[in-house]
Amino acid sequence: MEKKYYKYGLRPIIEEVETEYSTFYAFQWETGEFKEDMTYASKIWQDSSGDKEDLSESEFNEYVESIKKERGL
Repeated sequence: MEKKYYKYGLRPIIEEVETEYSTFYAFQWETGEFKEDMTYASKIWQDSSGDKEDLSESEFNEYVESIKKERGL
């Protein structure tokens, strides 16, 4: 399994890529956890708004930690 990391707008998104499918996990602002949210499949794959930003794993982790710190999570 491969993982891809994104920022969609301000929300961190993880894509777990399997051979036949992908699963998307969205950051939950209230808890700081990631929850499966397949609505991001079309948002990420067909980003017509320009809201998607690809991140490296380290960039992603730093961004998530900064959000958690700001929110006291």
